Amino acid sequence: MKPTLFLLTLCFGLWSCNRENKTTRKSSFINTSKTEVATKQNTNVYIKDRSQYSSTFINGLSEFNEPIKFIDNFIVVGKDTTYFPDQLPIKKKTSFKAVKGNQYFLLSIQRVNQTDVEYDFEIIENNETVDSKIGRGTLSSMFFLASEVDEDSQTGDSYGSSEYLDNSSNCSLSIRVGIEKDDYGRLRATINYKCNDKVGIAFNLEDCPTLRTE
Repeated sequence: MKPTLFLLTLCFGLWSCNRENKTTRKSSFINTSKTEVATKQNTNVYIKDRSQYSSTFINGLSEFNEPIKFIDNFIVVGKDTTYFPDQLPIKKKTSFKAVKGNQYFLLSIQRVNQTDVEYDFEIIENNETVDSKIGRGTLSSMFFLASEVDEDSQTGDSYGSSEYLDNSSNCSLSIRVGIEKDDYGRLRATINYKCNDKVGIAFNLEDCPTLRTE
């Protein structure tokens, strides 16, 4: 009986060791796989200072497979480097104005970081405010692919612009700031504004005149 007991004990010990090794290898494989995935995700996007860029802007680039780097005032996508729009100075308000008939379009805007602007938009008619909106807009995530193109309502000339979007409420508003100044050295801007809960308030880019700095 002793030889039989010895053989059974030996077989059980070998089986236990083999099972433990398999479990260890499996656990090691899972941990390694998770580490590799995390490393790939972390190395695909580099952000020097997250406070300079809106999370909305960053999330808009999530489908890009190429490496993306956010460094100061420029973005690197793959091998291409593009500077963020700087027509609006950071932490300084810029005022725009336009007149169409008896309506005045007033826009005060300032850039708070590389991707976001804070704005105050007002429409005045017969010396009364008929509508106004205050909010924060974010630069279009795809700005580096191509600029928007708008038409100057006074001259008919086309010019490139950068678009900032605010979809934070029932009202959606986009502000397009011209990359180029007009012949008199003034910045230009256009407004696209629509409210779902207000009757008669729906300004398209074609309806809103070109606003200018004074």
